[in-house]
Amino acid sequence: MLFGITGNVHKENATEVINNLYDFLKAKRIEFLIEKSFGNALKDPQKKKCLVPLKYLLRHSEIIISLGGDGTFLNTANLVGRKNIPVLGVNLGSLGFMAEVSPDEINDFILDIIKGKSRISELCVITAQSKHKKINAINEILVDKYNSVRMLELEIFCNREKVSRFVADGVMISTPTGSTGYSLSAGGSIISPNSKVLAITPICPHVLTLRPLIVPDDSKIHITAKGEKRIRVSSDGFNQLVFDSPAEISVHKAEHTIKIIKRLNRTYFQTLTKKLLWAADKRKYSK
Repeated sequence: MLFGITGNVHKENATEVINNLYDFLKAKRIEFLIEKSFGNALKDPQKKKCLVPLKYLLRHSEIIISLGGDGTFLNTANLVGRKNIPVLGVNLGSLGFMAEVSPDEINDFILDIIKGKSRISELCVITAQSKHKKINAINEILVDKYNSVRMLELEIFCNREKVSRFVADGVMISTPTGSTGYSLSAGGSIISPNSKVLAITPICPHVLTLRPLIVPDDSKIHITAKGEKRIRVSSDGFNQLVFDSPAEISVHKAEHTIKIIKRLNRTYFQTLTKKLLWAADKRKYSK
């Protein structure tokens, strides 16, 4: 089993973590490659022999280890794309909702993976398309204004049926994975990761009666956006496309999924409570 290690070398403790991980994998005679951006973090010239370009790492690795926060994890997962390689997130950030383990847990968990004591979970991927240009997202597709302070006029269709027309700063289409990200901040519902649905969440709509909407994940969503200037379509806060107004954008579930490695003994609701303090209550209840 060949592990490929990539991530955010600029994280505060990245140098310590990558060197400790290198020493552990070498001691256990586990095969691995490290993406060459970590070159400056590996001070020993002998250690630099395992450095490879990202394309080589993605081509030859059987499991990808992503060192960083949730943003790094999303970026790594997007790079993996259709390659069908499981990704393990190691949290070097502040929250790390999507990263499965901490630096202190990584060594033992790698051994668990080798022993088959882990599970694979598949994340829904969605695609936005406009004028023959496409971008994929794991969390959300965001349609909003670009270089303008004025709101957008938005019209939403689902499977060719008109859903709503409203004025807002924008609208996002979120996966269950993305429901705990930007969508949550915009008033969207938390969605269990195994749910076969997508969320349509308006951003600051200028109307009292408009709420987020849940639709089946096989829905074909169409958005017409009209603004003062141009329209931006972005995915997971990384990639973006910019179009002249008005813009026509279609969003649908992609054919591929992203595989991530999870613990056998940790549930989604445990993570939700621990990381986001969901339903945190200081009251003491009787047994």
